[in-house]
Amino acid sequence: MKRFIALAAVVCAIACGWLARPARWEVDGLSMAPGLMPGDVAATGPFPIVDRWRRPRRFERWTLAAPGNVTAVKRVWGLPGEEFEIVDGDLVIAGEAVVKPPRVLAEVALPVAAATRHETDGAVQLMLSNPVFDDVPFAPGERRVLVPVHDVGVAAVIDVGGVARAEAPASAEISVGSRVARVAFHRAGRHAVVAGRLDGAFVAAAWRLSPSVCPRSCLPSGCPVVWTIQSPWNGHDPVTSLEVQVVASTSRTTGAIIRDVTAWRDVHHRPSASGTMQWRLGSDEWLVLGDFPGGSRDSRQWGPVGRDRFRDRLTTSCR
Repeated sequence: MKRFIALAAVVCAIACGWLARPARWEVDGLSMAPGLMPGDVAATGPFPIVDRWRRPRRFERWTLAAPGNVTAVKRVWGLPGEEFEIVDGDLVIAGEAVVKPPRVLAEVALPVAAATRHETDGAVQLMLSNPVFDDVPFAPGERRVLVPVHDVGVAAVIDVGGVARAEAPASAEISVGSRVARVAFHRAGRHAVVAGRLDGAFVAAAWRLSPSVCPRSCLPSGCPVVWTIQSPWNGHDPVTSLEVQVVASTSRTTGAIIRDVTAWRDVHHRPSASGTMQWRLGSDEWLVLGDFPGGSRDSRQWGPVGRDRFRDRLTTSCR
C-alpha cells in the first residue's frame, strides 16, 4: 500500500510538473509588432490548461484558432455586449475612447524622430514634424498610404540625487503641447517619466526605473499598471513640441540630471479594407486586433470571435 501511495505521489508530481510548464511559441510575422517580432518566443503563465476556462480580458494577448486552421496571436479589445468602433485611429466603446494603460502603451508605441532638439541646463525640448505619420521602421518595404497620428508623447530617464527633505522633493515638468504635468521624485536613483496625448486623454506617470530582461520598447522599462495623471484632452490641434525640464527644489539635493529623452507615437488603428469600422458584439463575442494594423488580419476581416476560438493567454515574450 505504501509503495502504491508513493508511486501515485510520483505520478501526480510528474503530471503537475508537466501541466505547470508554460506553453511557448516562436513568433512568425509582424501582426503584433513592435512588441512581438519574428523570432521572438512568446509564453503563457504556469498551468496554461487553465486558460481554457479563463474569460479573456481587455488588453490581453492570446493565441487563437484563426480561419484556415492556423494559430494567430492577437490582442483583446472589445468585450461581449459592447458597441465598438474605430474613430480617427482610436478604439471607441459607446462613444468613449479606450485609454491604454502604460504597460500596453509600452508594447505598441514607436519612436518618433524629432525635427529639432534643443538642450539647455536642466531641460530638453523636442520639436516634431507636423504631421507625425504612421510609418514603421520594421517594415520599410510596406506600401500603403500613410495617415497622420495625433497621439504622441515623450519619455525620459532622470537621475535623481539624494533628497534631503520629503516635503521638498526633486521634481520635473513634462510639457506636451500646451499641457503640463509635474512629477515628484521622493527617492534618489534613476527614474522614468512618460507623458503624452493618448486616446483622447492627457496622461502622465513616473516610476523608479527597473531592469528589463529583454527591452525593445521605446518607453523606459518597468511601466506601472495605471497612469498617475489622466484627464480629458480638449482640442484637436496637433502636438508639435515636447519638453522635459528639471525643476529647482528648495531642498538641499545633489541635483537631478536628464539622461535620455525620446518622442513616441501611439498605434493608429485602421478600418478594414472594406471600410468596416463598427461592430456590435454578442454575448459570447470578442473583438481582437493586431498591434500592427498594416500587417495584421484580425476581427476587421474575420469579424468578432467566440470563446471557443481562444487558446492560450500570453504573459511574457523575449528575443
